[in-house]
Amino acid sequence: MRIPLYLLGSLLPAAVPAQILMNNFDGNNGWEELPIVIDTAANNLWQVGDPDKTVFSDAYSPVNVIVTDTAAPCPPGNQSRFTVLLPSDPWGWWPEFFLHFRQQVHTDEQHSGGYIEISYDTGQTWMNVFDDWMNPPNIELIDEVLGVIAPDTLSNGQLGFTGEGPAGANWIWSSFCWVQTGIPLPDTLRLRFTFYTDSAATPGDGWMLDDFEYMVYMAHPISEFMRKDHYFETAPNPVTDRLFVSYDTDAPTTPVRIELRDAQARLMRVLLDDELHAGRHSLMIDRDELPAQTQVCYLHATIGDRSCTERILIAP
Repeated sequence: MRIPLYLLGSLLPAAVPAQILMNNFDGNNGWEELPIVIDTAANNLWQVGDPDKTVFSDAYSPVNVIVTDTAAPCPPGNQSRFTVLLPSDPWGWWPEFFLHFRQQVHTDEQHSGGYIEISYDTGQTWMNVFDDWMNPPNIELIDEVLGVIAPDTLSNGQLGFTGEGPAGANWIWSSFCWVQTGIPLPDTLRLRFTFYTDSAATPGDGWMLDDFEYMVYMAHPISEFMRKDHYFETAPNPVTDRLFVSYDTDAPTTPVRIELRDAQARLMRVLLDDELHAGRHSLMIDRDELPAQTQVCYLHATIGDRSCTERILIAP
């Protein structure tokens, strides 16, 4: 996707953030530091330091990261947490909150991994960010080797990050954007990062994160998706648990229609038919909402004046 230069120039003034907080764990952020609080439980694995593990050997930006132990492998039967504090009070009722960071995962698939929860009530209740019904975020996960990826389900039922890609434990650029819709916010939103291993988990290096960047905008910025050619992505394929669809829109309002069709191109279901604002959007479809039998299907998307078709395999 290409953006005309005159349009880019006209949008840049509105893209100036009202606030930037960063945390690269090295004490030289260049901006106000984003508060990160590590849980004090005795078995908590999270540490800040220079990683020296079998797979996790280097920070994204040297030298420090936050990681599930800087040296030792992660044991089974563990739950470790830290919380990122996102200040929201000074920025009014209609800001847009962006949190970006880099992460690597090296875990026993499904038996161990990480997940993220959000709290809108100062930590009294929590919900998984992928199931956030109060203010669903726009989420982008870009593996530096594999491209766009999707989350997976851990053995405790939480949707998050697990396993290791076929190309190894790559750095994943991770972006979460909440567009305020008018719901009252506390002074501080809380994001809780939980690393989890069940009793059957094989020890691995765990979860490593670096270069947190939090931005509050009063108007929508020129975001990362505008620099990518991929305006419609689906994953995983074959579909076994959930199907994730991500796509972008350019205009202030864009008609979007996404259809599920069978191998003969017959319409099976309309998944989305709406007009959406400019930005990156995500759609999650549970396996039980798709055909029960194994078959090849097609997702046909019409996004403004663009259209594309993706072949997907519905697995048992």
